[in-house]
Parts: sequence; C-alpha cells; structure tokens
Amino acid sequence: MTQKFHTAKKLALVLAGLCMALLCSELYFRFVRPIEFMRIRTIDANARDGWYGMIHRHSKTPGLPYELVPLLDQDSIGTRVKTNSLGMRDDEPLPRETPGLVRVLAVGDSVTFGYRVAQEDNFCGVLERQFAAEPLGQRRIEVLNSGVSGYSSKDEAAAFAGKWLGLQPDMVLLCYCLNDPWFEPDQPLQRYFVPPRWWQHSATLRFLVQRSQGRKVRELGGGNFFRSLHAPSEPSWKSVEAAFARIAGLASERKIPVVMAIFPMFSPDPWSEYPFRAQHTQVAEAGRRNGFLVLDLLARFEREDPLGLLIEKGDMHPNATGHRIAGLEIQRFLTEHWAQLSAAK
Repeated sequence: MTQKFHTAKKLALVLAGLCMALLCSELYFRFVRPIEFMRIRTIDANARDGWYGMIHRHSKTPGLPYELVPLLDQDSIGTRVKTNSLGMRDDEPLPRETPGLVRVLAVGDSVTFGYRVAQEDNFCGVLERQFAAEPLGQRRIEVLNSGVSGYSSKDEAAAFAGKWLGLQPDMVLLCYCLNDPWFEPDQPLQRYFVPPRWWQHSATLRFLVQRSQGRKVRELGGGNFFRSLHAPSEPSWKSVEAAFARIAGLASERKIPVVMAIFPMFSPDPWSEYPFRAQHTQVAEAGRRNGFLVLDLLARFEREDPLGLLIEKGDMHPNATGHRIAGLEIQRFLTEHWAQLSAAK
C-alpha cells in the first residue's frame, strides 16, 4: 500500500511539474515572446477595415469559407472595388441568349481579382477588350472575373462547383499562382472567416506547429516555402491535384474546355535567378493530365524588367503593366488554339 502511495505521489508531482511548465510556457509565448502565427482573430463589426471585412463575407457555398460581397462600390487599399449582383469584380453577365456569346470564366485568387489594380486594368478586362478589338468572326467574347483574394486551388474548385457552373461558361480560364496549394488559414483575411482549430487557442501549441512547419520548409523545400508546398508527399500539393480533378470532371461532363494560365512569382530579382521553374513544370504536367490546355506565362514575363511588373518592391502582385502583358498573352494563346478549344465543345 505504501509503495502504491509513493508511486501515485511521484506521478502527481510529475504531472504538477508538467502543468507548471506548460503554464509558464503559455505565459511566455503570450506576453514575453508573442506568437502571431495562426493567432485567432475576431471580427469587430464596428472596426473592420475595407480589406478584411467590408468587401468580404461568409459564404454559404459548401467548402467555401468566404466570398466577395455583392453590389459593392467602395475603396479598398487604395483601389476602387465594384462587384456585380453575383459577387464578382466585374459587370453583370450578358444575357445567355446574346448572339454569338462565348463566356469565359476566369477562376483564381488575388492576381485574378486584381489586387491593388484598377478594375479596368485587370488582365480579365484587358483580355475582353482585346477580343472586342480583334473579334473572332461573329463571336462576342465575355470574360467574367470570379477571382477572390486568398483563395487556394481547393477554394477555387469549391467556388466553381457551387457557384459558377450555373453561369454555363463556354470556357474556363484557371489561373494558377504558386501559393495556390496553401489552404491553411494563416493569412489575416482567411483567419477572419475560417473557424479556428482547437490548438490555435494555445500560444505554446502554435509555436510548436510553427516550428514543425519550418522544419518541413527546410527539408522539403530547401528553405523555400513555395517549393515545400509543391512537395508531392504534402497535403498542400495533394489538394491541388484533387482540385484539378474536381474541376476537370465537372467541366468534362459539360464539355467545357479548361485553359490553365500559370503565373510566375513576381519579385525584383532577375529572371535568371528565378527559383521555381521545376514547380512550373510540375503544375503544367498535372494540368495536362487532367486535360487542361496549359499556358505558362513565365516565358513571356522573362522578357520584361521584373521591377517594372511590381506594384511595389515588397509586393509579389503584378501591377497594371503586368496585368496588361498577361491579358495580351492569354488572348494570343486562346486565338492560336481557338479551333482546338472549339472542337472540345
């Protein structure tokens, strides 16, 4: 009996010590060395700024955490944002019975949305105007912009399946960026709309998850986050493969051709030092396996001064010049392959 009592006492002391250590750790990472990684944020309805709250809302579409607010007309981070009744940063869709109408649905994230770029300068608008200036016979090409900042490939597939198929597009323009595999809600915008996981309530656990992710970046991406996202063994890349398959399946059932445009990661560094060529090849091959016609925009952008394509030096999003180049290159590619795309219908 005495032996059992001493054993229980030791176990209680160990557990008490462990609890004290965890408490001290929690206090340290909350007040001495605060951990911002995956910190839970709540929306203050009276203090939301134009980016996080006022142009986005919770989505009722299955698998989609948030979407653009319909019928907006306001400034957001220095740019005027107008949305139609469907929550697209675009005009209202033309009537489906419009003579010669060819509806191109652009699917993507902040680049497609046109982050910090005027609506008329977005590559979707450039593409539509270019087709109006150089029409393909009697066709009227309409390009609808369904891009939403922060969307992953997983989100884009959910939006395509749950929201945009009803528009009966004649073609899908799937715009891929190298952060599209990342579906974890660690960006500020996503953290406003995605319910937190249980471990996010603990600063200590968030620190440990952050360390674990850092180790993966070193081991799988050679220290580069975007390369690690494309590691074939990772859930991030597997989510891209699943999203491609979902989009391909839905489009194939309706005989809708899919064109995938791969955007490079913009930076001020020379193109000769661009570190993601293997990932471009990986994405292109995955797209072709799913029946997509693939345009890699890297080859076109390499002809330009990288500094002339950036909104600012610390922002990876393309400016109006970058959007114009993308729109013209996509228009050239679609025109070149129009017969092939039309035959798929």
